[in-house]
Amino acid sequence: MKQYLFELFENKEYDSNFERFKFKIPSLRVSLLGRCNENCFYCHNEGVPKKISSTIQTGDIINVIYSLKNFGLKKIKFTGGEPLLYKDLKNLLYKVKHINDLKLYITTNGTLIRKRIKDLSPNIIDKISVSLDTLDPKFYKYITGKDYLYEVLSGLKMLKDYGYNVEIDAILLKKINSAKSSLNELIDYCVNNDFDLQFIELSDETDYALYSKFYADPYLTLKKAGLDFLNDDTNDRQFFKIKNSKITLCTKVKDVCKSTGDRCSGMRLLPNGILKNFYY
Repeated sequence: MKQYLFELFENKEYDSNFERFKFKIPSLRVSLLGRCNENCFYCHNEGVPKKISSTIQTGDIINVIYSLKNFGLKKIKFTGGEPLLYKDLKNLLYKVKHINDLKLYITTNGTLIRKRIKDLSPNIIDKISVSLDTLDPKFYKYITGKDYLYEVLSGLKMLKDYGYNVEIDAILLKKINSAKSSLNELIDYCVNNDFDLQFIELSDETDYALYSKFYADPYLTLKKAGLDFLNDDTNDRQFFKIKNSKITLCTKVKDVCKSTGDRCSGMRLLPNGILKNFYY
């Protein structure tokens, strides 16, 4: 790991400022690698170039986590690309388990869950989020460029059987999953499996032509399915409870979080070892 990553934390003057200003970094999003085994047409890869050199190792990640613990780190999220492509994932999760007072989350496309289930553990992972925009095989292939829906659904069944806390992430897409029948199909699937469901507004970082074609107003779209979320600029996340499932609407969040009135204070670790503010 490059030394400059640790300059911030080893600077004595900065340490005194930490006490003075109560600077906190509550969350860290770790992009384990830039590549993915799917090719979703709306994917902006969280701003990480898909061809970015993946040079961070498990030891580097653990060192960064320990450093940020001094600044109040409480939450880690492993993403990609596709994080289940990270070869040393089992060892990484084992090492994170032994760091006290941390919540660990993973966001995945779900296609490799069956192959890597032995490397995962519900005792380590507090929540695993699986991207699933549709239960229609044709639309799934159209979105992702791959015919992997069966693998995803099989993997989700394994997660349920093994007692994982699961959330489904669905991007709202006009003419794909915006019809009432499609929305209710996803809702029913999650409710029947005790999964949480998060509907996500399409990012304007998507290619403009695709954004214009597929953007669906989240409030009007979900109202069709009986989820009448209040269009409230003071709250960027709203939810319904249906039996044991939490149905959440996640709208686009910019530099300032509407729900807190403040700038988001998390950080991101990129596959090439760069540590930066979450939104830059």
